[in-house]
Amino acid sequence: MGRKVDTTVGEMTKLLKKDPSASMKFIESQEEEINSACHAIEEKCLDLLLEKDGMTAKEIRTLVSITIIISKLERIADHANRVGRVAYWAGVEEIDIPQELIEMASVVHQMAKDNLIVFLTDASDKAKEILKRDNSVDYLHDKLSKELLTDLGDQDRGKAQLQAQFLFCNRFLERMGDACVSIAKRVYFIATGERLKADALDISS
Repeated sequence: MGRKVDTTVGEMTKLLKKDPSASMKFIESQEEEINSACHAIEEKCLDLLLEKDGMTAKEIRTLVSITIIISKLERIADHANRVGRVAYWAGVEEIDIPQELIEMASVVHQMAKDNLIVFLTDASDKAKEILKRDNSVDYLHDKLSKELLTDLGDQDRGKAQLQAQFLFCNRFLERMGDACVSIAKRVYFIATGERLKADALDISS
């Protein structure tokens, strides 16, 4: 499921970059598979929690955390689908896409990739890197929000609707970054049994 979400975010990023090989149909086809996988994994985790005796603390942490992680992954894919549709439309209409959206998508895609690595390897230090990367997403989100909102009142109706669509994409990408952070914290908890807090990080490093 994580790999499918990763490829979905990657395809969304390609659409924002107007890569001719990008496919909105691929994103849409992935959505149903991701939703089905989410339901199947949730049921499996619940069954194991109910049926298996003598589980270790880490096993319990893992099963409980996975049910939360998969809901975040599903949400990331949903947002990627929405952003992808706007990017596809902008490509068809030959409309310029704000560079900040492209940069945000690239950072979020890397965060999604790193989450897979952390989950597969228990690389807890990389979980901290994911939290730091979210600062870039937040910065780009705030920067683009100000730019789009500043110009919104001075545009004609068609241009205002266009700006509004990019504002939605901006917000969706920021939420995708937040979801990646939430997953990183959960995976860190699985690996260490400790809570990872953003205010405990040395952001300057």
